[in-house]
Amino acid sequence: MKQALTFVLLGFGCALVQTAVFPRFLPPLARPELFMILIVFLSISQTALRGGLIAWLLGLLVDVFAAQTLGLHGLVFLVTFFLIKLTERRLNTESSLLLVLLVFGGTLVVRGMTAMALLILDEAGRNWQIILGQMATQAFMSALAAAVALLVVRWACRRAGGPTGLPGLRYLDSRYEK
Repeated sequence: MKQALTFVLLGFGCALVQTAVFPRFLPPLARPELFMILIVFLSISQTALRGGLIAWLLGLLVDVFAAQTLGLHGLVFLVTFFLIKLTERRLNTESSLLLVLLVFGGTLVVRGMTAMALLILDEAGRNWQIILGQMATQAFMSALAAAVALLVVRWACRRAGGPTGLPGLRYLDSRYEK
């Protein structure tokens, strides 16, 4: 329960940063998808049932903050969570590069599924073209934000005196850095 609450609180923080801070300082193409970092860590650290529920709740949180169709991002985040969950079972989740690549690929999946859903549901009709046009740049920016977040967390773990139990950061000694 404590982990679920942590992810939801981090989701609120991501929503506030994405809606209040990023629009003020970054152009639309340079805004990373912070929720994708949460979804990747969620898929690696939680069970399918608990993680799926949290991913769905995070998607509903995005829908509330973005004032979009309620359930759109909930469904998209849930499907993305399970795609990453299937992928991470076959790969080494202790690789920081893999986590960055999962954020990149997950952002592409989220943006693509959102564009397809808006193509079907949206009456205005042009939002999906904007999303597809910005998809590659936003995936790159999200991967860059994930790499920076991993560096900050790695630095904080070393500063605090040791590794934490976070996936991708369990083995922080010199044997795994090369």
